[in-house]
Amino acid sequence: MRRREFIAGTAATAALSFAWPACAQTNARSTGVKRLAIFHPSELLTSDAPLKAYFGELNRLGFIEGQNLIVERHSGLGQPIDRYGDFARQIVASHPDVILPLSSTIIREIKALTTGIPMVGPTIDPVAYGLSTNLARPDGDFTGVVSDAGLEIWAKRVQLLLETARKLTKVGLFTANPPSGQLNTIGAHVREAAQRAGIKAAFVVVSGNFDRAASERIFDAVIVGGEKVDRAAYERTFDAMEKAGVDGIVASAAGELYIDRQLIVDLAARFHVPAIYPYRDFVEVGGLMAYGVDPLDMMRRVANMTGEVLRGAKPSDIPFYQQTKYELVLNQKAARSLGLEFPPALLITAGEVIE
Repeated sequence: MRRREFIAGTAATAALSFAWPACAQTNARSTGVKRLAIFHPSELLTSDAPLKAYFGELNRLGFIEGQNLIVERHSGLGQPIDRYGDFARQIVASHPDVILPLSSTIIREIKALTTGIPMVGPTIDPVAYGLSTNLARPDGDFTGVVSDAGLEIWAKRVQLLLETARKLTKVGLFTANPPSGQLNTIGAHVREAAQRAGIKAAFVVVSGNFDRAASERIFDAVIVGGEKVDRAAYERTFDAMEKAGVDGIVASAAGELYIDRQLIVDLAARFHVPAIYPYRDFVEVGGLMAYGVDPLDMMRRVANMTGEVLRGAKPSDIPFYQQTKYELVLNQKAARSLGLEFPPALLITAGEVIE
């Protein structure tokens, strides 16, 4: 079994950030020394494998933290999304050479403050979310790696879940701090896939600001757990899902969900809810199934693009890279605990089956 940890860095103190000592920052503009700012909506962990892969690739490219690279780590620590403007102002004020933004919301906040700081990072669909108008020639200061091969992948996840849990009656798109474009993009695909299967769809938000009226026009039910992404909000969300008849979930790639994957998997088991996740890491901690990209490979590609920017390239000169390789990972033990059996066709096509 492989252990993979997604997009992280070092735990930030005082809910904001830290970097190398002041003496190192004083020399930040010295010849050859570059500054990288990282933002994650939740806690940053340096032991996380994908961020290790990111820095390993930067090291291979000649950018080494503590030598010619100063790294500032900013963490939302689960703060409400309306606090992100404060984080954006702090990041912009530090004038880094490049930003690794692990949140579409922070990208928007930074774009509203400045047009001069390059950003490179993973993203779901930058065009659909209004972060860029062109994948081949990004307009503005942001480029990166697109983790979804078109929005149809969400319909594919609904299909895979329904092939496994054939008695579902209402599937929920499970997310946190949803980007403004999520309803009209991912939400629409999940809803349409559910309708084709003859079942209902719900929008399930652990916490976050969104257009509730618009979501109620799209979904059969709208569920919100709380004002802040914390354990209590997750528990309220699952309790509300049970009361609303949501008996299966398709989890989004939100960073908050990834950080809290063990809690989510445990709650899904407690409430007896089949779920499909975007990363294999959820399956490795007991989740039912996952269909998505390899986060290690994705972050290495992000590092390569970061290296290009650190050497002087502009984000507008670097096309978004779209991931094309996806893996299906199944957990037999989780299936048995839910009283389910994976169809033989899925077992044959799966990249890995965890017994």
